[in-house]
Amino acid sequence: MKNKPLFTYEQSPGAPRKAYRARVPGLVARDCATQTVFPVNDISATGISLEDEAAALKVGDVLNIDVLLRDHVIITGLLAEVARRQDQVAGLKFTDLTQRQEERLDKLVLEVQKYTISKTKLYGSHIDDEHTT
Repeated sequence: MKNKPLFTYEQSPGAPRKAYRARVPGLVARDCATQTVFPVNDISATGISLEDEAAALKVGDVLNIDVLLRDHVIITGLLAEVARRQDQVAGLKFTDLTQRQEERLDKLVLEVQKYTISKTKLYGSHIDDEHTT
């Protein structure tokens, strides 16, 4: 199930993350200034993780990005600052979000969580494996 959306709650030793991070196959972020498109690793209400093979994004860079799914813009004009880099991945934190943008991000992450829960119920959960006979 390669294209299955996932969500996780991650903690890193230096700075614990504070939000669920949703993985959505086909989600991309487009830098409004350069029109560069970056595949999205995951997204949360507080930030986004982008694939950046060319290492174009540097810590401290501020971008204005649109988030697209299958060439359809779902959230526009997100201000995000590059907070960390690891190998070919840049982690950005959102800044100065409008209420509408916060609502759209919350809805996106919630929809992925609901989808994952429904699939878990439909196909079973490994949580109950110890109770099977």
